[in-house]
Amino acid sequence: MAHLNINLPLIRNNIDTVINHCQNHGISVVGVVKPCQDFDPIVDLYDQSSLACLGISKVHAAKRLAGAIHKPLMLTCVPRPDLADDVVRYCDISLNSEMDTITQLAEAARCQQTRHSVLLMVEVGDLREGVLPEDVLPMVSRIRALEDWGIRFAGIGANYGCVNGVLPNFENIGLIDGLARQMSEGLGITPDIVSLGGSVVLDWLDRHGLPPSVNQIRVGEPLLLGTLSGAQKIYTPLHDDALDFEAVIVELKSKPSFPAGEKTGDAFGVCREPEDRGIRTRAILDFGVVDTDPASLISTVPGLSIITSNSDYTVVDITECNFPYHVGDRIRFKLTYKSMLQCFTSVQLTKNVRECEATADICLNCGGHGPGCRSGQLSMNFTDAPPPIPVSTAQ
Repeated sequence: MAHLNINLPLIRNNIDTVINHCQNHGISVVGVVKPCQDFDPIVDLYDQSSLACLGISKVHAAKRLAGAIHKPLMLTCVPRPDLADDVVRYCDISLNSEMDTITQLAEAARCQQTRHSVLLMVEVGDLREGVLPEDVLPMVSRIRALEDWGIRFAGIGANYGCVNGVLPNFENIGLIDGLARQMSEGLGITPDIVSLGGSVVLDWLDRHGLPPSVNQIRVGEPLLLGTLSGAQKIYTPLHDDALDFEAVIVELKSKPSFPAGEKTGDAFGVCREPEDRGIRTRAILDFGVVDTDPASLISTVPGLSIITSNSDYTVVDITECNFPYHVGDRIRFKLTYKSMLQCFTSVQLTKNVRECEATADICLNCGGHGPGCRSGQLSMNFTDAPPPIPVSTAQ
């Protein structure tokens, strides 16, 4: 059956490499584990690493993990006010942008006789969460007024390359740095944390560096996929094969590429206009949208193109493939962030965990430091990935 392959040693190598590289710049790393926050083997791997803390996106995940892991938990999505009690009880720090919510967190901390740290998010252009820059200093003063209730102002943060794909630049990075300096000059405080989120920040760090005030980066995709979100780039020396998706051919036939009969929308209400390309060799694979996002998978087979998918099947065209496929053969795909996310959240998809495996690129029997191992190469360079095999929607 279709399944997700998970190579834990390669993920461990990615984590260590990113940590070592960032530490060379005086920056700590928050490992954002939200794609797989309910998958214990990877959560345990993060917990055993040198990450500063684990970034999770759901309070229910924090509730499940609290007490079971050793690292601090950071809630990487702004919390709902009605969940303040659980946020304080199960998370050490949370991202925030609303004063009413922070007040609720302070009340919860006071009632629980504990302390909770708040990272104030700043809007830098991506239009995700964050207060406007001119409102930051007044809001910091209001947060600090709640310290007696158990709220600790930890610092400021920003997100890049998320809802609108806005990249770091000198202006928006300088904005965060300037606010940190204004706090020191105007309020007499130096934020403990200046945190930037998004794997695109690593690219900026490599090409331009970051101001000394920035001391934390929140990333997830490079640790799991070795890639940069929103771009066809991979990190050297990270592994981009720590995860892959494998499916089985359950039908293999030559069929017309154009459907016969009157048409309506497909199973999801989408009206497609297929191209008539004559008779094509089509394979049905044993997965659909309940398992992953088929449209965002990247084929590793030259000549293969994805035609369409429904709940349980994905149909591919293998006419141009130079391999004599048969029913029962397996086909592998590389994952994008979206397809990976849906793999982990699918309760129906089998996850195969590899605890130890040697590859041509890395010797894991020697702990990652033998011939061919890449874990010791700490220079992180972005390289354009080889163009993926096109995932076609043509019939």
